[in-house]
Parts: sequence; C-alpha cells; structure tokens
Amino acid sequence: MDGSGVTVGAGSRMKPGGARRVATGAVLLALVVSAFEGTVVTSAMPTITRELGGDALYSWVFSAFLFASTVGVLVSGKLADRLGRKPVFFAGMGLFLLGSALCGLATSVPALVGFRVMQGLGAGALQPTTLTISADLYTLRERAAIQGLFTGAWGAANALGPLIGGWLVMHASWRWVFLVNLPVGVLSAVLLHLSYRDPPRRESVTLERWGPVLAGSTVALLLFALEPGASWARGVCALGAVGVAALFVRQQRRSAAPLLPAELVKDRTVLSGIAGGLFAGALLYTMSAWVPLWMTEQGGHSPIGAGLALVPMLLGWSVGSTVGVKVLVRGGMRASVGLGFALAATGAGLLSVAALRGWGIPATFAALALVGMGVGPAASSSLLGPQSRAPWQYRGIVTSTLYSMRLLGGSLAVAALSLARGHFAVQFAIAAGLTALAALGMALAAPGLEGNVPREG
Repeated sequence: MDGSGVTVGAGSRMKPGGARRVATGAVLLALVVSAFEGTVVTSAMPTITRELGGDALYSWVFSAFLFASTVGVLVSGKLADRLGRKPVFFAGMGLFLLGSALCGLATSVPALVGFRVMQGLGAGALQPTTLTISADLYTLRERAAIQGLFTGAWGAANALGPLIGGWLVMHASWRWVFLVNLPVGVLSAVLLHLSYRDPPRRESVTLERWGPVLAGSTVALLLFALEPGASWARGVCALGAVGVAALFVRQQRRSAAPLLPAELVKDRTVLSGIAGGLFAGALLYTMSAWVPLWMTEQGGHSPIGAGLALVPMLLGWSVGSTVGVKVLVRGGMRASVGLGFALAATGAGLLSVAALRGWGIPATFAALALVGMGVGPAASSSLLGPQSRAPWQYRGIVTSTLYSMRLLGGSLAVAALSLARGHFAVQFAIAAGLTALAALGMALAAPGLEGNVPREG
C-alpha cells in the first residue's frame, strides 16, 4: 500500500478513485507527448535545414527517430516485466526529455540526427510502457470504456503534430518544437510518481542480450533498405535484413528467455494481435503520410488545411475504438478486428474513388471517418485481446511486441506506396486491398469468443 492507500498487486487493479484518475492522466500525457514528437517535426524541417544546413540528411531526422523508437519498443517490454513499470517509464521519460532538450539546442543537422536517436529510444520505451500500465490500472471490461480516450489521444497527437509544429515555427522558433515537450513530460512523471505503485515483480523473468540486438539490427537494415539511395546499397541492406532475421529466428528458438515466450507464440489471440497490429499500422501511417500530401498537391490546400483532413479519421478512430472493444468482449477478435478491417477497407476504397473522380471535401471526410471507425477497433482489439490473454509477467513483452509491429507495418507500407507517389488514387486503392486482405485473414484465423477468455493475473 502506498501513501495514497492504494495497493496494486499482480492480478489486481487500482480501486476507482482519485489515485487511479491521476495515474491515468499521467500515462495519457506520456503517450501523447511521445506520439506527438513523431510527427511534429514534419512541418518544421524545411526551416531547420534552411537555418542549420544539412539538407542531404533531411530524411535521417525522421528515420533516426523511427529506428530508435522501434528498438526502444522491442527492449522496453522485457525490461518493464523484469524491473517494473515505473523504473522503465522514468528511464524512458528521462531519455526522451534529455533528447528533446538537446534537439532544441542543436547547432547542426548531424547533431540533431544523433539527438533524435536518444529521443526516439525514450519515446520507444514510453509508448508500450504507458499502455502496459493502463492494462494494470483497468480490467478488460473497464478498458472497453476508456480505450477510446487513449486511442483518440494517441491518434490526435500523431495527426495534429504537423499543425502545431507549423504554428510554432511561424509564431515562435523551430526549437520550441522540441522544447515544448519538457514541461509536459516532467508533469507526467511527477503525477505517475505520486499516484501509481508497481505490482510485485516476479524474479523469474530473465533478460538476454542477443534477441534485442538481432531484432534491432534487422529493423535497422530494413529501414536503411527503404531509404532513397543507390539500388545496390539498398539491395545489400535488404539481403542483410533477411540474413539477420534468419539468425534472429534461430536464436529465439534456442533462447531460454526469448523476446516472446513460446507459450505466447502458440496462442492464436497473440498471433492475431501481431498480424492485426501490422496491418493497422500500415493503414494508419499510410493515411497519415499521404492524405495531407494529396490535399496539398492536388487539392491546393494549405499545410494546416491538409492536416485538418485527418480529423474525421481521428474522430472515427475514437468512436470506433470504444464500440469495437465492447465487441471484443462479447464476440472475440474475429468479430472486432475482422469487422473493423472490413469497415476500414470500405473507407479506403471510397477514398480512392474520391481521389480518382474528385468528389470533393465532404466525400473525402466521410471516407476518412469510415477508415477511422474501422481501423480504431481493429488496432485497439489487436492490442487489448493479447494483453488480456497474457499472464501479468508477460504483459509488457506482449505490449512492446504488438506496438513494434504497428511501427513496422507503418514504415513498410509508407515506403512501399512511395513507389506510386503522385498517383494517390492508386495508393489508396492498394491500402484498401491490403486492409481487405487483413479482414479476410481475421475472419478465417482469428479466435472468436472461445479464444477471448482473459487469463489476467
């Protein structure tokens, strides 16, 4: 029992009250500020490179953050289960805020890239840890009521980042794009320290080195293979990614403490969550990357107006998540994720037609709202279903694995669809086809209500 009189144990939840509300606010702030930083720099980068030089390293400012975030996600889940949620949360927040401060003080683009790595590692540790803490705070049924708040805030932070970054550049300085994180991050850490206590740790959870190293190397090589450059270099990186991935699979089969324990690899709910997270990330980041560009290049809208085009998707995400998790409780992942992807595929298909025929803003917004109402429950259920099935000591591992799949799906989809850059109707049609494939796969392979029995505790 802590000073607030609230006890949190393995297999239990904080009692409803002020302490739980404060802890919820703390993790919500951390989730928002870490997600926000992934996109806020987009609208500031032209000004940054103009002031600091280093235009050739433009894409590395984004790639460094994404790579480091993915590595942070892969490592933090195991650490959160071994060391506790709070130590990993505070370490991640410390890295994130230090990286943010150094980015705001950077005097060259190479230095900025290096500081973005530090910032990304912290963000990667924060994002799955906040979701793991939320799983400790609420039961599955309680999360059905609150999940819309978390997913809506996360999506809004990603989509509104470019708008806020543009405003800061116009009315203050590009350095505030990074420095604005400091007060919010400190407030989040203080609130969590005062309100939340870790459940008892289980010392049986062990750490091993080669799994995270090989997984991180695979992701790094894959991201390098997707970077613009000489085709032979990209081919070498792609082959290297395949080779290291094979080593990773072999090492994990022999490891006494794999990143994802064998009992979870065999669980249909967990496997469905991994696949669902991959496809949900692909659709989410595809829409976030290409819709504003389409609105700017072909619609003639300002950057702020183009960013606002994502608001209907975010509102649909929030509403769909709340409804979808209730469907998960009553019908299992087959119903929630499968129907969600079917709805999202329909919205993406309509968006493709709208881009092809120039249907205008109302039809575009309606299609994006439909995408959000579908991908919201698909992404949320792909996370919450496996979380509810995993024992407490593995919940951080499951959360980090699923979150890394979302990042991986997004990076792969955005890079692949860049081959059709300028042909936005084709891009949206491909996204719709992939999402429809995901819906079919979930309808055939995902567990129904019989695979939705929680094993929490």
